[in-house]
Amino acid sequence: MSNVIPLRNTGGFTRMDNDLYEALIGADLSGRELRVALAIHRLTSGYNKEAVKVAALYIAKMMYSDEDKAVSERANVSRAINSLIRQRVLFRNGGSRDPITFLPVNEWKIDHKSIVLKSTHCVEKTPATVSKITHIKDINTNLTANAVVAADASTGEDLESEPEQQGTPEPDQPPAAKVDRIPYGRIAEIYNTVCGEKLPKCLKLSNKRKNLIKGCWNLEINGVHPFRKGEFWTAYFTDCLTNKHWIGENDRGWTADIEFLTRQDKVLKVLEAL
Repeated sequence: MSNVIPLRNTGGFTRMDNDLYEALIGADLSGRELRVALAIHRLTSGYNKEAVKVAALYIAKMMYSDEDKAVSERANVSRAINSLIRQRVLFRNGGSRDPITFLPVNEWKIDHKSIVLKSTHCVEKTPATVSKITHIKDINTNLTANAVVAADASTGEDLESEPEQQGTPEPDQPPAAKVDRIPYGRIAEIYNTVCGEKLPKCLKLSNKRKNLIKGCWNLEINGVHPFRKGEFWTAYFTDCLTNKHWIGENDRGWTADIEFLTRQDKVLKVLEAL
């Protein structure tokens, strides 16, 4: 019995160039990057197009049938797109609203990944291999972004609120309740690491800047607070750098700063474009 299904009996098919097919098989991409690449191929070759103008949220919905899951994964998909562009698998001439396409295989610059041995904590210690990916998307275990040099693989954990300093309670008085505050310092550090080479660094957190960051922290989208994850700040600031006008490519040489990028109207402009 043959396992070859005649194409004429299927519900349609997308042809893939052999060189591209084999390159994707051999490329040391993450699972999410490979799925994003396949989605881009489906939207280009599948519709006889050289390039496609598509939002990250649309690709996320292709990857996840659950809409809430797709919304929460939008930032990860956007980060994967940026990583594929940086590795020259994909090409987009402009910002996130511009068409995207594949580059020739001989131009790809896939990151090299090293293997880290990690002992599992069980009765018998056995080595487990964990890929250490040196992508622009990665952040270290303290949730500070590193868009320039290799960093530890992202944990994907929430940013933890920093407790306010409390004074010693008076005798016979109950201790004051712990008050959480937003980790402004770590958020500023992520901005400086991701944007510091192209935009003015944040040297001081004024009350105005803290209020703007607080607005992002409390921004709720479909029941989710995306800016309460360190990796989302990394992805957001990375997306901001794709806007040529904001990074100084304008007739005035003007550049955005942390105040500009954390304004609600600018935040929504970036998120709605993806």
